[in-house]
Amino acid sequence: METNQLAVINSTSDDNAQALIVGVQNETVAIPLSSVLAIENIQTSDISLVDREDVINHRGRVIPLVYLDKIFELEESSEEKESINVVVCTKDDVNVGLVVDKLFGQTEIESKSLGLLSDNEFFTGVSILPDVDDVALILNVESLVA
Repeated sequence: METNQLAVINSTSDDNAQALIVGVQNETVAIPLSSVLAIENIQTSDISLVDREDVINHRGRVIPLVYLDKIFELEESSEEKESINVVVCTKDDVNVGLVVDKLFGQTEIESKSLGLLSDNEFFTGVSILPDVDDVALILNVESLVA
């Protein structure tokens, strides 16, 4: 299996003020760095199907893939890709690979309330990204790892 490792994140602290900013179609999402293990570029030919679920082999562990565009009920792209960006996340020693379209980088975030959307299980808050004058929804990784 050929993967291109883009980054390894050492996230042993619980400082959720740092986040990885990613793009899922036209949406901007912040993933707390405390949940991120690694960022990989995976060849689509290296994706296997186990129990009707897409998985990858990451450092000897089978990691299920979660396609954020499907979770967020966004229109699926018909474009065939040779490789995908996967953010490997963990919660309580359970890992999951989040499939994202774009990687924007790491930044400090300040979580604000979602207001009327606060009962949404996939997000814990929202943050203004001053560098790009955009807003990012803060992903609740725990809801996807279960």
